[in-house]
Amino acid sequence: MPTLKEFDLDIPYKSNQGSRDDYEMNWKDKRLKFSNEVRCICSLYEQNFEKIRTDECWKVLVECVETVTDYRVRCYGGVCHICIPLDINRYFSLENLEKKKIILSVLKQGIDRVVEEKKWDKAPFEHAYQNVISKGYINQWTWKKPKKSPDRKYSAEVFCTHEIDEFSIWIIIKNSYGVEVNRKKIIREVPNEWDFAEHLGKLTWQNAREVALINKNDTQRWIVEVPVSH
Repeated sequence: MPTLKEFDLDIPYKSNQGSRDDYEMNWKDKRLKFSNEVRCICSLYEQNFEKIRTDECWKVLVECVETVTDYRVRCYGGVCHICIPLDINRYFSLENLEKKKIILSVLKQGIDRVVEEKKWDKAPFEHAYQNVISKGYINQWTWKKPKKSPDRKYSAEVFCTHEIDEFSIWIIIKNSYGVEVNRKKIIREVPNEWDFAEHLGKLTWQNAREVALINKNDTQRWIVEVPVSH
């Protein structure tokens, strides 16, 4: 039995809308922008969702369309598709917080439809939804455990913020009393896991004064130092 653990939104291009050239010129970039922007809330929802076993589904994909013509829940390849109306031009005109609220609202509408048809327990979905709201739609977290310096005087951690338009990675250094002595943003990336996950390889101290984040391929490293005054 698959485990339901992923949720996403899409603005699919209907083949009857135009040609391949039309898609490339008028829809492809818009679709990519939307796919990247929704991940901050979809990811936050996933983090707060207690995974459940289902008969056929590991992912729910909400297709945002101008007009719904197909109200069915369609499941294939382990993904449940459901269409929900969304004025995409209005969405793109909103400020980031309003975008986040729209994303969560549309996501919930789609999930509710699937949950109702599949007769799943509503509790895990409501819990995740309420937690996104209680967190103020803010998706931020510390990656793995803090790492102590060789002399045990400092600890370093990787702090991540996932926003509508950017994924940021910081290195924060604290002294042995837990007081922050340095905080530096080392990476700005596209807000999609496919783009930023590769940067999160390992955190290691180069020496007693320098800590580095090394990417998964061991081809890049970002170094932050303990300030001279400490």
